[in-house]
Amino acid sequence: MYQNQVQNPPSAAYWLSMIGGVLALLGGLLLIVAGAVAGVFTFGFGFEVIGGLGIWITICSLAVIISASKLKSDPFEHSKWGAIILAFSLIGSWSLLNFIGGILALVYKPLPVGEQQQYGQPPPQQSYTQPPAQLMTRVCPQCGRIVQANERFCPNCGKQL
Repeated sequence: MYQNQVQNPPSAAYWLSMIGGVLALLGGLLLIVAGAVAGVFTFGFGFEVIGGLGIWITICSLAVIISASKLKSDPFEHSKWGAIILAFSLIGSWSLLNFIGGILALVYKPLPVGEQQQYGQPPPQQSYTQPPAQLMTRVCPQCGRIVQANERFCPNCGKQL
């Protein structure tokens, strides 16, 4: 709904968070399966530890994926969704992609449609009241060197001008 209201969608933050969330989700599901297999051989203790960690990672990854999709649909709330992505990447999914995506969402600056990017004040236009003065020169009659008009002697041959 809000996607059409910004000129610069938060694409990098969205894709990094989404890819990191899906990878962490797959890792969490793999830990659940590994915990179930370990629980068979350890009479339930393996599932409590490994499977519980897998469930926690899965829940945090789902929160990251949902927050990333909300970030894309409502980019003006980038601070809220970026903080949620960052928090769940730190406490549960442990994905570097989610961490970077959360930081990018926090520093994202939405540009509404119709506005121009403000980079700073343009440099002031210089206006000349008179054209810049040109240096007056002349040629030494003895050696042919070009000298400034205000010199009395040639710096090359020493002839008085």
